[in-house]
Amino acid sequence: MNIIDVDTLDLPELEPYRTLRAHTQHWRDGHFVAEGEKAVRALLSSSLSVRSMLISRDWLPLVEEGRASGALNETTIFIAPDALLEGIVGYSLHKRLLAVGTLPANPSLDSLHAAGSRAGVYVALEAIADAENMGMILRNCAAFGVDGLIVGSDSASPYLRRSVRVSLGNVFSLRIHRSEDLLESLRRCRTEFGWRVVGTTPRGGARRLASPDPDRPLCLLFGSEAHGLTEMAASLCDELFTIPMRDDVDSINVANAVAVALYEATRM
Repeated sequence: MNIIDVDTLDLPELEPYRTLRAHTQHWRDGHFVAEGEKAVRALLSSSLSVRSMLISRDWLPLVEEGRASGALNETTIFIAPDALLEGIVGYSLHKRLLAVGTLPANPSLDSLHAAGSRAGVYVALEAIADAENMGMILRNCAAFGVDGLIVGSDSASPYLRRSVRVSLGNVFSLRIHRSEDLLESLRRCRTEFGWRVVGTTPRGGARRLASPDPDRPLCLLFGSEAHGLTEMAASLCDELFTIPMRDDVDSINVANAVAVALYEATRM
């Protein structure tokens, strides 16, 4: 671990902190930003590599915790004055504590399936565009102990700064497969692994999930905030599930729908 005092963000090593809104660049460069105490503590407790931290001197006790645990052995710690840190976008959220981590390798579908239980519960996401919705979905998935997620390429990255923050760092505890072709991935999971795929829809589906099969994993599929599942996605499903609600309410937020559906899937 190397500790460096800085009074400017112009150092090349600090580029990720200067470009917090450059989501595509961060993804291409293979890193993500965690901000705030909960997300950074979760990162330090994970198996992911921490490239650097940018902090105020007040956070040195946390650095010492990381040193003691070995989480920061290969990490550069940049200590900056409060005025500099407070000029970074989102100060009220990052509280002068930011870290850059290395994106994890994309696990294969085979490994995702093999790591789960015989009656595992998975979540698949089609076209989830909003990073904060993604973050809340991740938090819900961690809360209900899902065995893994499949995220389509048309969805926001789970490792966007806002997704990481809203998930409270729970993204770091999840197995997430990033699929270039979500529907093909789900077809494979059905045919090769025997998954039961249940699509969620505001109208027309069963109002209760069928009892789980102890030898068949369940995958809950959720569609976009604006339009729900595409017709192709819905046609791929073994069945459809609708959360009961009043007829004059069109739908609930997709992250809330994930929580309700996961409760239904895991309570039996």
